Amino acid sequence: MERTIMRFVEGVAFLLVFALATAAAAQCTGDCNGDGEVTVNEVIVGVNIALEITSVTTCTAFDANHDDTVTIDEILAAVNNALNGCRVQPTPTPTLGVCGDGVVNFGQGETCDDGNTVDGDACPANCRIRTCTASGTHLLADVQFSPPAGVDLAGISVFVRYPDGVVRIPGMTNDSSVVNSILNLPDNGFSTPNDLDYALRVVIFTPDSSAIAPGRLFTIQFDTCTGAAAPQASDFRCTVESAADTNNAAVANTTCSVTLP
Repeated sequence: MERTIMRFVEGVAFLLVFALATAAAAQCTGDCNGDGEVTVNEVIVGVNIALEITSVTTCTAFDANHDDTVTIDEILAAVNNALNGCRVQPTPTPTLGVCGDGVVNFGQGETCDDGNTVDGDACPANCRIRTCTASGTHLLADVQFSPPAGVDLAGISVFVRYPDGVVRIPGMTNDSSVVNSILNLPDNGFSTPNDLDYALRVVIFTPDSSAIAPGRLFTIQFDTCTGAAAPQASDFRCTVESAADTNNAAVANTTCSVTLP
């Protein structure tokens, strides 16, 4: 049984890297509390259900096909929702000609417009993703995190906004070049990235609920862009979107930051 469980966990770790490009299901798989988003502690709940550590009744939102079990594909759907969001956006009131109107206004410099003016989804708050021609040099940026005093984390989701047009991560979403650009990850954790071409979201959790050591969480290897000024640490913003402790309780007030050499 233990060997079967380990094979299952290894399968989850392998497939997480390759299966996140699918769209979130209409039912938000993994949204245990029904708040329209999936947090890292909810992902851990799903893994525990799949491993039969806890009952499916703990979070029926993972059982997308209502067969009273949770399978790898349902966990992957939940991780995808954690990375990409599953909240249904309200239909915006048309205000044509401005960022957030749902129309890409190329004449005003927009490169995308998904009907809102917030970061975190496929289009940034300013509706512009600047192009980058790689210069052939790299920049290493460490992402550090700090939990509340006395709290050990077993899961964390971070969102790193980087200066597009100044640096880039080669590739897109979670393809191999993106995965290979995320270095120095925790040895005891599973991780999966989602690069949005202007920001990077990374979900990390330990399936055995062991603690993730505070401090450096991972390192991003960026390409620098031709003709761009040297980036400063202040050009990067890091936000902890959700975190869970070793008892899988949600943890607030965890912070993160980006440091440069």
